Amino acid sequence: MIVKNYKVKTSSSTNIYVNADYNYYKELAQERELVVITDDVLYALYPDAFENQKCIVIKSGEENKTLKTVEKIIEQLVEFEADRRTLIIGFGGGMVCDITGFVAGIFMRGASFGFVATTLLAQVDAAIGGKNGVNFNNYKNYIGSIIQPEFVICDARVLKTLPEDDYKSGLGEVIKYALISDMDLVEYLNENVENIFNQVPEVLSFIIKKCIGIKAKIVEDDTNDFGLRHILNFGHTIGHSIEIIENIPHGIAVAKGIVEEIKISLKLEYADKSLIEIAENLISKFISDYKCEIRQEHIDLLVKDKKKTGDMINFVFLTNIGEPLIVKTEFKDIIKALKS
Repeated sequence: MIVKNYKVKTSSSTNIYVNADYNYYKELAQERELVVITDDVLYALYPDAFENQKCIVIKSGEENKTLKTVEKIIEQLVEFEADRRTLIIGFGGGMVCDITGFVAGIFMRGASFGFVATTLLAQVDAAIGGKNGVNFNNYKNYIGSIIQPEFVICDARVLKTLPEDDYKSGLGEVIKYALISDMDLVEYLNENVENIFNQVPEVLSFIIKKCIGIKAKIVEDDTNDFGLRHILNFGHTIGHSIEIIENIPHGIAVAKGIVEEIKISLKLEYADKSLIEIAENLISKFISDYKCEIRQEHIDLLVKDKKKTGDMINFVFLTNIGEPLIVKTEFKDIIKALKS
């Protein structure tokens, strides 16, 4: 059953299909030439998705989200005689979607693209909103663009094949949405821990739709990330350095970053201490190892964050559940709070 739930309305809108079969991208192509970009793990898991398709298979793993991989993909697009009329499909998780969107945006100055999001993180976050890019050395997403996909397909059935840590990684982003949006979603997650881990279809579908709805509204209001969209960075400023230093999945690092950023909110008197209790209670139900010891190497990466302007950064303070506050803050104040 195809359920067309959301349309992200920007200058180039995106149709998002929840509960759609992952093969639905072939129908959406509408007889256009297709090239599918996926990783080696998914290529082996879902042969029916790639049968009779021109495929570019890249190595899985965040360490492969680089300009070198971009060059290899473009070389293969040229070999396939792809052109601007070709529809490029990113079939995979956040890494595949990020790199596919970036390649499509620069190939012949722009080709159409769509995503089949195969991880929870991609379905609730990475595939939605048009942010695409690659890493540069130890810098997360330093090279990128904001270009909207034509469509995103979210087939929750594929989540059954995810390793446990990758599933939990998606839950880290879900928790972020709950904390920045409303207490109702926080309570829903608290009440459905077992159902979420058992991937009960109606529960998972509700969560995916809820997160997409939250992000879609934010992206519609601030497509190019000049204001409101900054609230989606909650947990990411500290989380990105944790992800790189500890070499852990993105969403788990975000969950750890959330805890550290709420502590900063407390120390700089933007929030009450009850907030950290609510957040840690929720996070601990899904990610047991959520605490982090911030060291100098985290801080060294933090000051190179791509969101900074000079000695300032638009930092997201959570003042209460559903009440994020963006404040232009000096890095030295953030670092002082982290060290205290």
